[in-house]
Amino acid sequence: MNSRKGNLITILALVCVIAGFGYFYNASVRATLSDAAVNAKEVLVEYNTEIIAALVKEASVDTWDDIVNEYDEIIVTIEDSNNNEIAQSNENTWTALDVKVQTPFEYRGKAYLIISSVYLLEDYVADMRARTKFIVIEMLFLFSAFASMILITHTLVMRPFRKLYKAIEEYDKTGEFEKKRITGYAGKVYRRFVSMTENLESNQRNQRRIIASISHDIKTPLTSIMGYAERLQKDNISQERRVHYLDTVYEKSLEIKELVNEFDEYLSLDQKQQTHRELFPVERIASAIRNDYATDLEAAGIVLSVNNYADDAQIEIDRLKFKRVFGNIFANSTKHFKSKEKIIRVDIYADKGNVYFHINDNGEGVPEENLELIFEPLYTSDEGRKLAGLGLSICREIIDAHSGRIYAQQSDLGGLEVIIELDRKK
Repeated sequence: MNSRKGNLITILALVCVIAGFGYFYNASVRATLSDAAVNAKEVLVEYNTEIIAALVKEASVDTWDDIVNEYDEIIVTIEDSNNNEIAQSNENTWTALDVKVQTPFEYRGKAYLIISSVYLLEDYVADMRARTKFIVIEMLFLFSAFASMILITHTLVMRPFRKLYKAIEEYDKTGEFEKKRITGYAGKVYRRFVSMTENLESNQRNQRRIIASISHDIKTPLTSIMGYAERLQKDNISQERRVHYLDTVYEKSLEIKELVNEFDEYLSLDQKQQTHRELFPVERIASAIRNDYATDLEAAGIVLSVNNYADDAQIEIDRLKFKRVFGNIFANSTKHFKSKEKIIRVDIYADKGNVYFHINDNGEGVPEENLELIFEPLYTSDEGRKLAGLGLSICREIIDAHSGRIYAQQSDLGGLEVIIELDRKK
């Protein structure tokens, strides 16, 4: 709703209230006049009775003028059966606000009619003036109140929202926010809009960075593939060299495939909506880690040990996604061993509220200042940038979807320790 519509609605409301006051004021006047008329008629009936009693005692109708003139607070007229005026107290001043009472009577065998009237507002006009003054004051007060309401509405509501609209319009044109001081609820909306927009812009920058990095990381093996493919087209290469080139092309193709699959998984993550959690004993999870990864790691010369110190604790997890977490962490460790003895150790602990998975390795580790960065998309400590480093980012997305926490620190084995915290259910 814009300010013009808001002001129009306020004015219409003011008109309706004024009309309502006028209606009730008119009804009040009508009711008061009606009551006054009833009372006046009762008084006039008594006057007529009193005057008739005095008239019939007179010897002649010629003296009736003197009698009716004694009642100067009312107007009295006497007529005969032919509507001829016989006597009258004062000058006739009939108005719409007069009340009349007619009473027939008989005098010496002839019929007469006494008509008495009184001015209705004689005793009422002072009271009505007071009421009118009160109503006028009330109306002025009401008008002032609504005028103040319009001003307050404009100042506290319409003006801030007008600033909000201009700020959004300016951002739409320039892509930048102006520093504006917007108060009230409009200010909260503006700050929320700024925060949301900044988050969207940050996500867009991050996506562009990911795409640029993916493009860079694909170009390197792709260039090698193109180079070896060009050499394979030559006829003067030995069979041994041809096999070597084909093996290299295949390895580089696997790198690209791994990179694209990881990137596709990262972009399609919607873990909070897609997790299908079930209750699992920690011991069963520990056994699954051993069975799923020990053989493959051993083939790569890596010793895996899984130690469960959580007894009979249980947690709710999406089994397939949780398996993906350990696969990514183990894959990250595999790339960064620096000694011939390669060790990965998983220790599981529990307290009353949480279950903790500590994954340690004796690889090259990560500098202390970079421990918080390793779960960011594309972070890698590999200066050769063989892979874009999305694996640990995917781990964080999955653990966040489980309402858990994942972080890293230096391992007592000399490498990296990744810690996963999840709520304990039993």
